[in-house]
Amino acid sequence: MTRTLLSTALVLTLAGTAQAREYTQAAPAPTDPAEREIAALFDTWNAALATGKPEQVAALYAEEGVLQPTVSNWMREGRDEVQDYFVKFLTLQPKGVINTRNIQKVDEDTAIDAGIYTFTLTEAGKTRRVQARYTYVYEKVDGEWKIVLHHSSAMPEPVKHLAAN
Repeated sequence: MTRTLLSTALVLTLAGTAQAREYTQAAPAPTDPAEREIAALFDTWNAALATGKPEQVAALYAEEGVLQPTVSNWMREGRDEVQDYFVKFLTLQPKGVINTRNIQKVDEDTAIDAGIYTFTLTEAGKTRRVQARYTYVYEKVDGEWKIVLHHSSAMPEPVKHLAAN
């Protein structure tokens, strides 16, 4: 019994001291041409953010696309609701960097890009960085890649290298 209690206490102590995984570097460009094509879709999306035009960002989503955003509790369904989300988000002048990713081409018309990204946001002249997990599901619609699902959620554990924000 004592041995079991000591073992349990040790496991709990070690679990309590485990640190969050740190993602500090930009992900390397994929070497596979099909993966490069999918990776470039984030670059296009990030460039649309830089325009400050919510309609340009929303145009990258399928008509019935779904956005589960990082900084809102409201799931956005359809391009109009997605555009509405970006009206406020773009005031933060977001700039994203992919830290790590896994791209899977499901078939010729469907692909998934999942990983970790970090956004630099500016509000009232102050800059902060937010790291989040993401998943983009893309489908070809009339021969053009569109986002059908975009999920983004802040890291659940504190990210040490961002704590100085």
